[in-house]
Amino acid sequence: MRTYNVVFHNDQDSNDKGFSLSKEDAIAYVDLNNGTNESYFKDYKGGVVQVVCNENEEVVYETEVK
Repeated sequence: MRTYNVVFHNDQDSNDKGFSLSKEDAIAYVDLNNGTNESYFKDYKGGVVQVVCNENEEVVYETEVK
């Protein structure tokens, strides 16, 4: 079973949550928290948040941080 992390990017920096979630749970975390001040969402407004596979680094979901 593959696990997924949540990764934040902007022009200056990158951070990740260190998650090992299912793809569905990682996407739900992004959708639920995007546009809030939860964790890195507040620091990366206007940047990008991605759901990335821990095993092969494939990006399976990407959206702008609101």
